[in-house]
Amino acid sequence: MIQIETLATRVSGLYAALEESGRRAIEALRQTDPALVDVLVGAFESEAGASAWLASRTTGFGGRSALELLAQGERAQVVHVLNHLRYGLCA
Repeated sequence: MIQIETLATRVSGLYAALEESGRRAIEALRQTDPALVDVLVGAFESEAGASAWLASRTTGFGGRSALELLAQGERAQVVHVLNHLRYGLCA
């Protein structure tokens, strides 16, 4: 059982680091792309929800995170998905 407890503690730490990365990404985007932050927060109705989504990998992005796509210059794809989530727009 000790191994499970150790792994659970490690996973908890990883999730905390992921949440912190999302918050830091929102702060960085606030400086470089405030319009995108507005779209993110509008889609999730909270900064916490937006930052969690930003850092989480999703099947909609082929197992990548929105943050990874933004780093690769794929802002339009991220905005497209955000608009779909917010307004139910179809491609």
